[in-house]
Amino acid sequence: MSKEFERQNTASLSDDMLESVAGGVGEGGVISSGSFMSSTGTSLNIIVNWYATADMFGNRALQVIVSASSGNLMAGSLPNGVELNVNGMVYTSANNAVNYMGGGMTTNTLASFTIPNVYGSVSITAVWHFNGTYSGVPIGSIYASGVASV
Repeated sequence: MSKEFERQNTASLSDDMLESVAGGVGEGGVISSGSFMSSTGTSLNIIVNWYATADMFGNRALQVIVSASSGNLMAGSLPNGVELNVNGMVYTSANNAVNYMGGGMTTNTLASFTIPNVYGSVSITAVWHFNGTYSGVPIGSIYASGVASV
């Protein structure tokens, strides 16, 4: 699959994100992708980008990148700050600290997961244990759920 084809069909993905999961010619690449977002009622939400990849032997994997979408935000790293539930299997990861005081809205990657041998319709729920206050609103955990086709 050419890089131009990938860019045209995944317009919402950054080049860096796409390069991190695309693989090279003969190594397979992204076969499907999508995203979904939480709805906290504030400007702080999580965005979940998922990518289904296949190698040249047809082995599939699911890569999930969980990011915070916000304005000004300072949040520390927690050892199990991000949880990912994929078809009932739970994976945890430390979240990256966020120190953004730029004023406008931005996206910061919190954690990335790669799950091998995933096929078909996949239920995904991501949770960021924020446990803080944003714009005067106390927020515990932020949830986002969706379905991926791998």
